Amino acid sequence: MKENKVTITSTAAAAIASLASFITISYYWNSFRHRSRSDSNITTTTAAAAAAATGCDTTSHSTKCIYLDYNATTPIDPRVVEAMLPYLTTHFGNPSSSHIYGLEPKLAIQRARQAILELLYPHGFENTMDKQQQRQDGIIFTGCGTEADNLAIHLALQSWDIKTRRRSRSTDTKPCHVVTTNVEHPAVAQYLDAMEQRGMVQVTRIPVHPEGYVTLEDVKQGIRVGETVLVTIMLANNESGALQPVKEVSEYCKKHGILFHTDAAQAIGKVSVAMDETGIGDCVDMITIVGHKFGAPKGIACLYIRPGCLNGGGDVRLESNDYLLIGGGQEGGKRGGTENVPYIVGLGTAASILMARGTDTNEICWKENSKRMEHLRMRLLQNLVQELGDEVVRPNGPKNSSQRLPNTLSVGFRNVHSGELLERIKMLVACSAGSACHSSGGKVSSVLEAMKVPMEYARGTLRLSVGPNTSEKDVDIATKIIVKEVKNQLGLK
Repeated sequence: MKENKVTITSTAAAAIASLASFITISYYWNSFRHRSRSDSNITTTTAAAAAAATGCDTTSHSTKCIYLDYNATTPIDPRVVEAMLPYLTTHFGNPSSSHIYGLEPKLAIQRARQAILELLYPHGFENTMDKQQQRQDGIIFTGCGTEADNLAIHLALQSWDIKTRRRSRSTDTKPCHVVTTNVEHPAVAQYLDAMEQRGMVQVTRIPVHPEGYVTLEDVKQGIRVGETVLVTIMLANNESGALQPVKEVSEYCKKHGILFHTDAAQAIGKVSVAMDETGIGDCVDMITIVGHKFGAPKGIACLYIRPGCLNGGGDVRLESNDYLLIGGGQEGGKRGGTENVPYIVGLGTAASILMARGTDTNEICWKENSKRMEHLRMRLLQNLVQELGDEVVRPNGPKNSSQRLPNTLSVGFRNVHSGELLERIKMLVACSAGSACHSSGGKVSSVLEAMKVPMEYARGTLRLSVGPNTSEKDVDIATKIIVKEVKNQLGLK
């Protein structure tokens, strides 16, 4: 008796696979929606209770906590989620695999690299295949901005170390010199502290002016031409919103053969990061980009390294063992570990969204958002000053809008305790303190100290940061909630 066999055609197999993928995606998506509704119910109840406790009339917003903490993180754009889903289900393969399951993930990573290049080079670049490939190879995907910052400093030191040893033919080298500012993110500041404690570097920390920025002349005074290996300065400060003169400083560094790195985490989607004359210039050697600051998920970032900048004039060739994560050979041997394909896709998609043009205005998305956010920031400040007066309200950071982020308002309330203020409003308005205060009246943040903000304002500083989804109504209601609690602390009616 012949055995019955069932033959499944390739078309049928594809249909079954598609159906399975749809069922899987639907399951997770519906679970997410169900949890969101449940969380929303919990938030509604808690927020309503908080509103009653503080006596704030928030009308329709009493069931919603207003989010004014976009500098801390941003919600993932729904289009980013949609782009990621296939790589969590159908295209689950390892991009290092040589078979068909590895093909689409590998191509998706290449597309993400191209999207990031278009963010950095919006007006195009030499489009020969060699140049384009070199620039794509300059993008190293990392797990976070901290890793990218650490990697930038590490590679600068490695490049210098190899060059110095080869020229002196000695393994005994003196510490190299690095210049930075006194308001950098801990990912830079604490890494340099650790290297300094180990005797590997000497660090000059340039103090900022009272408005939170340094000048080219300030930096030039800290540089030791012939000794300084790296200058690392953030593009935009996460707390004050101050923009640093990255273009001018990087040009000076290039003239003197000094590597320049900038952490652009807070700048993406708010100001130009174009590596040409319209943005930060073409002399920046390394730039850190962080996904969760502009609509991608947490856990994905990248470091872009300008091709050839680490070769020490041809004397240096970095090998896989010169990088931070060793093993596996991924990212061209520059970062071991299987690539996080869904999150890389998310990062690339978020970058593409920023560079897309609006259907109505035909303006690039991030520029349109930037104008809206500047309007909302100004409205928020004007509301606070109108309600409390300029003797109570003090904005920190640059007064000139061209020298700060359009979305960030660091504002001090005289003789108010920001820790207590946040505790009272936290279920109604999501924002951050400008100081790391405790209930007993703790230490003011290092950024405010560096800016020499008067103590009576520094202790009462909030960082309010709006985003693309913020509305005028959000700003107006948040103002009422903040003002009411400030008046309560000050004993005002």
